[in-house]
Amino acid sequence: MDARLRQDVATSLDASPALLPFLPALLADVEALGSSPGAVIDLLRGRGLPAETTRVLDLGCGKGAVAVPLAKALGFQVLGVDAFAPFVEAARQRAQARGVAHRCRFVCEDLRRTLRADAAFDVLVYASIGPLLWPMDEAMRRLRRVVRPGGLLVIDDGFMAEEGASVPGYEGYAGHTETRRRLTAAGDEILEEVLCSPEAMHAENRRTTERIRRRAEELARAHPEQAVLFRAYVRRQERECAVLEAAYVPALWLLRRS
Repeated sequence: MDARLRQDVATSLDASPALLPFLPALLADVEALGSSPGAVIDLLRGRGLPAETTRVLDLGCGKGAVAVPLAKALGFQVLGVDAFAPFVEAARQRAQARGVAHRCRFVCEDLRRTLRADAAFDVLVYASIGPLLWPMDEAMRRLRRVVRPGGLLVIDDGFMAEEGASVPGYEGYAGHTETRRRLTAAGDEILEEVLCSPEAMHAENRRTTERIRRRAEELARAHPEQAVLFRAYVRRQERECAVLEAAYVPALWLLRRS
């Protein structure tokens, strides 16, 4: 993994590159890594997508928290792509344990490389990756290229609670109206939008932060020379949660490609 990709992977996980070797342990109890597997399944269920032949591309698949349930619950064929090798291996193990290894394939690769390949997937999932491909309207143009006409795109991200708000570290985000405009700038149609309630976001943030804190303290005892690094990561998570809860609305969108 080159320096640029290491930085991008670290940024997507709110970490520094120096922390990458410890992230599998730090995030051992965090399975979905910000995505909403159940909500994604609910969006796609009943859309007339045939089991076995529906091809899904899950970009930034992490540990397979979305890909494996899609294969298990809906019978889809899923290709998961992630640049962090430990997560790709965890996804493979999850698929094997859930009995869907024959329906899932996981590749360790920069998702920008994946988007350069010719493809025509029935469904694309882009969940909780952040501004890697931004601006969002440009990201949508790139993402839709690997989806067949009439295919579906699942975008798990969010928007600023107030139109025109600017928050340090989230400068690329816009309010609700502008975000919807960017999502549909290439002519695609929003079929459904699911918003996360502030109460649900707060509760999930608390659970996730506490799990990370426990793992950070375990690592601090095992590697006291790195204790400052681990605890700084926990504090960063707490600050990020506070910012998001004050100014951000998580959202899940289902679009149909024109």
